[in-house]
Amino acid sequence: MPDRCQFASAGALRTYRRGMRSSRPAGVLPYLVGALAATVCAGAGLLVLALPAPSQPGCAAAAGPAPVALAAPGGELVGATEYGGPGDPSSGTVGASGIDLVTHPDSFAELGGLTFQTADALGGLPYMTPLRVTWDGHSAIAYKRDFGLGGGPIDGLPRVIDLWWMFAGALGIPYQDGRWSGPVRISRAPVAGAGGLLEQTPAPLAAQAPGIAAEPLACAPAIAPGGVPVVAGPRAVLLPDGQAAAPAGAPAAVLGIIAAGNEIVGRPYLYGGGHGLALDRIAPAYDCSSSVEHLLYGGGLLPVGYDAPSGALESFGRPGPGRWVTIYASAGHVFMYVAGLRWDTYDAAGHGDGSNGIGWHPLVRGSTGFVARHPVGL
Repeated sequence: MPDRCQFASAGALRTYRRGMRSSRPAGVLPYLVGALAATVCAGAGLLVLALPAPSQPGCAAAAGPAPVALAAPGGELVGATEYGGPGDPSSGTVGASGIDLVTHPDSFAELGGLTFQTADALGGLPYMTPLRVTWDGHSAIAYKRDFGLGGGPIDGLPRVIDLWWMFAGALGIPYQDGRWSGPVRISRAPVAGAGGLLEQTPAPLAAQAPGIAAEPLACAPAIAPGGVPVVAGPRAVLLPDGQAAAPAGAPAAVLGIIAAGNEIVGRPYLYGGGHGLALDRIAPAYDCSSSVEHLLYGGGLLPVGYDAPSGALESFGRPGPGRWVTIYASAGHVFMYVAGLRWDTYDAAGHGDGSNGIGWHPLVRGSTGFVARHPVGL
């Protein structure tokens, strides 16, 4: 079985290159950014977003340090950059959350580190925190789906935020092959309810750029039929025990994939392990292809007797990334993203990427040399 799982990560290098590119100041043009308050779910250790909804048990307001005065009246002027697009191919199109940024163009990256935990130039905003951005009279909301190391000051201001090029373009910011930079003004917006009274309610970007919309997260996982934990929002969440909670609104196939993955989280890696066994059985050990195939079977996407090396998955399903599931296959290895979480056999993205065994991993790894495929309809 040619399932060798020893590939170095290029994901961190990609974010490093993106964050360190040269600064090209554009004029001092003001932005206005508003962020809803973030919360941390004490029971599960999940960073989530506080939305105007009934309070949920087990959640308390987070009070982390914020080097940028987001709550100050009028906000604070800081340095911003633009990344991605045809002139910046090194950035790719997959955000650090594993999500396809082309289909989620309302995205930004907080700078300052190589993981969601260490990128804290804006105070360490939780994943999916919304920020309102206004440029030259155009206003829109972007969501934190990415991170980057950052770089030197821009016009003497600290460089703290990277705008995905499609979002920047929706605001009318000139595209300069992914090298635009300039000052921005960022601040928090009032919570819904008071916003209309203060005439500061965030305006929907749909009026300026179709296809960009909000995606809320939720807090405490519930249990769906079949035993898989679920949370509200668009993305699976890594739980403290190594299992994953699925998005409650995900298709049944995605719930089945995540439930099957939770069955074998932590199983040891063994070259050739799990092969020769029906996919409805739990093997004592797995390799990359047998573990991925077990999950795909759990989602009803493979027959119970399917047994193939990783290279066979290079032709599985349809080409390119999927909305919910993306498989990256080569003759030597296979891994996949399911609702934003990576399923892999080791911590290929480096420190902070979790166990080196079979399971869910929170960080994005390099995909050079792999073929991207997705199940039909997912």
